[in-house]
Amino acid sequence: MNGWRCHDLKIEKSGDDFFVYLPKDAVSTLDWSHGDIVTFEVVDGSLRVTRAMTAHDRAMEIAREAMVKYRDTFEFLAKN
Repeated sequence: MNGWRCHDLKIEKSGDDFFVYLPKDAVSTLDWSHGDIVTFEVVDGSLRVTRAMTAHDRAMEIAREAMVKYRDTFEFLAKN
């Protein structure tokens, strides 16, 4: 990774779930932010985490779904 060094991360537990905290500099280097949606996969004994969509992308997806679902309502409101 460009200018980013490796860190050891401790696995934490909350209820039945496990998690790790990502260092701020790693998140910044990846241009990720709070609310981004990530996917993960196990590959050859390693964990690969990839950003699936940004928080903005997800918000736009929800807005598009709402526009389709409530199209008649929005058209009615636009006329009045």
